Amino acid sequence: MINPNSSFPVFIVENINEAKTFYTNHFSFGVVFENEWYIHLVSDSGVQIGFLLPNQPTQPEIFQKPYNGIGAIFSLEVDNVESAYSEATKKSLNIVLELRSEDWGQHHFCIEDPNGIHLDIVKAIEPAEEYQKGYETE
Repeated sequence: MINPNSSFPVFIVENINEAKTFYTNHFSFGVVFENEWYIHLVSDSGVQIGFLLPNQPTQPEIFQKPYNGIGAIFSLEVDNVESAYSEATKKSLNIVLELRSEDWGQHHFCIEDPNGIHLDIVKAIEPAEEYQKGYETE
């Protein structure tokens, strides 16, 4: 069995400088590694994300094509989603899904970052009865 001890997405994007500015200015990420074609960020709470420029000769062919904006969601869980939504609104971030509650147990909203990555800003809430059976209990 493979037992991971950490995880982080790496998005292949056209502009890592915009990613760096966006995540450091709005989400308390700091740079832990940076070169001309890759940047690795870690938040104050330990959440990690990487950004890679496309078509890097040092990378295998499967890591060459840029992210096209579909097929992935980067979820960030927060303690106070209302406060996060207020902050995103004040900073005029690109909110693509307004703050809402879902029956399956989420209060959330979604932002699109400068490279087209969708960030789902989430606070877990009590799910509706029909979804409670889907959650494991201790």
